[in-house]
Amino acid sequence: MACAALLLTMSAARAQFADCSTGLLQMPTADMQPDGTVMITNNYLNKNALPRSGWNYDTFQYGIYVSFWNRVEIGYVCTIFNGKWDPRPNKTYRQTIMRNQDRHFTGRVALLREGDFGVSWLPALVVGISDPTTGAGGGEYLEADVTKGNGFFNRNFVVLTKHFATPWGTLGAHAGYQFNRRKDYRLNAPCVGVNWQPVWLQHQGILDRLDLIAEYDARTVNLGLTASVWHDHFEAMFELQNFRWVNFGLRFKFRVKK
Repeated sequence: MACAALLLTMSAARAQFADCSTGLLQMPTADMQPDGTVMITNNYLNKNALPRSGWNYDTFQYGIYVSFWNRVEIGYVCTIFNGKWDPRPNKTYRQTIMRNQDRHFTGRVALLREGDFGVSWLPALVVGISDPTTGAGGGEYLEADVTKGNGFFNRNFVVLTKHFATPWGTLGAHAGYQFNRRKDYRLNAPCVGVNWQPVWLQHQGILDRLDLIAEYDARTVNLGLTASVWHDHFEAMFELQNFRWVNFGLRFKFRVKK
């Protein structure tokens, strides 16, 4: 029982910064945030982390994410368009800085949690979707396999997660499959990842937890870390996507229900 409590404490849910949701860096996991958790995320994303039909430049992203009943999470994400690339003449100064933003919803449902039904070896299982529908300027529906329209971040996924307590810290193993029909941001492959929380870097001063992360997100191989500070209210991320492109983010977390 003591070991299980320690594992639960050290395995606090991490967050998929690239979509302002729960996961590793670019890939989702089957971790879930505690009931009533609200996450507000701001990211800097390099152009290689974005669909080329919408962005051929680096940009910023922000979003809000809320969890319910330890089983359901719903988020709303905005990604900035840079007005410098707007072809219209006679733009105002404001339009040269920010022309518009893409907006999409994302959601996840936990079908299983680790140890459900008293089975200690049972992994967590989550299914989810991001940016499920899109529309053109005239309002008509567009299928998600086209490169026009607003369904830039469309993805469907299923993922398993299992954590292991070791003398050197908690190790998380994650495997799943991501799928979409986009031509400009193709996802149709397995995704796998690991995160390690070194035991000697937990609960040190203001540092609550440090995660070292490696993943293949169905597109690129990524390395990075996340650091949680001040009673898990703030979380910072640094990522080296495909070993060369930098993404980073900052998140504020709080619980409206305990």
